[in-house]
Amino acid sequence: MKVLVAGGTGFVGKYVVEALERSTHSYTLLTRKKVSKPHVVVDFFDEESLKKAFEQEKPDVLINLIGILAEEPSKGITFENIHYLIPKNLYTVAKEYGIEHIIHMSALGVSEEAPSMYHHTKLLAEKFLMSLGIDYTIIRPSLIIGPEQRLFKDLDFFGKYFHIMAHPGILPYYFAPVDVRDVAFVFVKAIDDPNLKNKIIELCGKKPVSFDKLLKDSFKLLGRHAFIIRLPKSLMYISGALAEKILEPPPFSKDQILMMYKNNVCQGQDPWPLIGKGPIPYEESLKWAIENYKSNLKHSLKS
Repeated sequence: MKVLVAGGTGFVGKYVVEALERSTHSYTLLTRKKVSKPHVVVDFFDEESLKKAFEQEKPDVLINLIGILAEEPSKGITFENIHYLIPKNLYTVAKEYGIEHIIHMSALGVSEEAPSMYHHTKLLAEKFLMSLGIDYTIIRPSLIIGPEQRLFKDLDFFGKYFHIMAHPGILPYYFAPVDVRDVAFVFVKAIDDPNLKNKIIELCGKKPVSFDKLLKDSFKLLGRHAFIIRLPKSLMYISGALAEKILEPPPFSKDQILMMYKNNVCQGQDPWPLIGKGPIPYEESLKWAIENYKSNLKHSLKS
């Protein structure tokens, strides 16, 4: 099948593209600027620009991986713009041009009760997609582990220069980390697997891991040390609000604190039997990710 990929140059996108290159499918990236992979440059906020791309490529399937973790309002990078308006434009044009199937990156924790704008705008996009009457697959991963995960860069920095790390919340907070290679596998498998159509797939690793453990395990593999202090979420929320006023993007935001309204673990049916494989274990995934993070860092410093 011919696949259009939006967000194919990002963290997860890199691995989805690699998985597509190993598959029988052909692909083209929708991008804001020229890249080395097969691509079409578009303005995601301009439906006419998108229509030209769809008319030129005539794809069967659309994969949308576009997303942000923090806003940069001065650049127009907001949750509403990136998580809702861009998907709305993409999916409106996709339906007009007869796309058979849309595979959408969402996030674990999306619900009507979620207090963060991150989750709220992700939910709006999900609802819009499901209202179109065409086949969809919505994938909601927990924390994604990979060399490009921003958390490792932040931990490396704090462990090297400050030796202290704040933990938001007095009680333990749990993720179910999932390897980026597994996430990419599911996106590509969803292209032509009828069992994954018209489903919302909560994607988690097998092992719930506390934020404390994730931090400690990561510091150990990074070869860094930092004292972890627990602070009330209210204090972290205020700190995040101040950070947003000073830096774009901020090291952490108030919305990221709101995202921790409940444990980020899967609650529904285990999707892995349906997918046809099991997830890469947490320990193996974290070791691979941080070893490659360090290798990539050394390479970038030399070049």
